Amino acid sequence: MGALVARLGELGLWLAGASLFLMTLIGAIDIIGTKFLNRPLPGTFEATEALMVVAVFLALAHTQARGQHIAVDLVVSRLGPAARRGLDLLAKLLTLGVFVLIAWRGWVLALTSFSIREYASGIVQFPVYPSKLALALGATLMVLQTAVDVARVLRDGDRPG
Repeated sequence: MGALVARLGELGLWLAGASLFLMTLIGAIDIIGTKFLNRPLPGTFEATEALMVVAVFLALAHTQARGQHIAVDLVVSRLGPAARRGLDLLAKLLTLGVFVLIAWRGWVLALTSFSIREYASGIVQFPVYPSKLALALGATLMVLQTAVDVARVLRDGDRPG
């Protein structure tokens, strides 16, 4: 299970990277068009807004798997292994709970948005449902990765890792 979740997390990371590349490309085209041609790229704001959701949420699970989320361990580093493990488990369980809620509501919103073919109003009619789907998928991947992490903490006991 852990290997499958890790592969899905890597796929999410690649998609997040692609969305960052697209945001950069769209931003550069918009700047060049505005500065030199006096014609900004329509829909830049809406596209960047939607791609930002993809970049953030699809990278979460991979970041979690690598243990690269921001952590303040000023107090935790002074605790013994059992206390550290207990706090690590508590943090992972809280993370799991929060992302279960985000994933659940994300899927509700994504499916509703998809069913009505929701678009953002602006200069360019931009579809909203793909970014809502990315949020739901990313949060679901985070739930799966955090569940794998919880199982690993419970299985490994006091061993570091």
